[in-house]
Amino acid sequence: MNLENYLHKFENAVNAFDKKVLEKSGLETQTGIWLNSVVLRLQKKHWANNPDEQPHSGSAIFMGIWIDQEAFSKKILKYNIHALKLRQLNGYALQSRTFANSFREKFKEFEQKWENVSIQFGPQTLMEGWIPLNDERIQEDILNLINSFIEITPLIDETLLEFQKKERKS
Repeated sequence: MNLENYLHKFENAVNAFDKKVLEKSGLETQTGIWLNSVVLRLQKKHWANNPDEQPHSGSAIFMGIWIDQEAFSKKILKYNIHALKLRQLNGYALQSRTFANSFREKFKEFEQKWENVSIQFGPQTLMEGWIPLNDERIQEDILNLINSFIEITPLIDETLLEFQKKERKS
């Protein structure tokens, strides 16, 4: 697998995406090669304590679309939504499992729109799935995944609101 070749394909997909739609959604994108994988990460700034960290090791919620050697061998493109170290996310009083359960309950309405998706994971992976890898249409497939994620970003924001720290009045 040629990582640079796939990085170029991922970057082309991001560059082809409508910037106004992305801006309106509040999502930011990052592409790169992290942990021997080509990755596209989508997140809102307030979903991470350090939104520019690559890869995330601190508190963050983000969608990843990626390909690594295993996925390449299986001819699939993977995607997921991670929720890492949520107890430490600034501005919220979160418990990972409670957050995951609340998000997944809301996600059920959209689940059938996601190919090969599962929510049967621990609280750090809110959902994960894959689509067949087709080099001829990888850009279109990535764009479709981005659009599908934009449709469910309000679920993450709504779930976060449930756990927002209340300011004390003195």
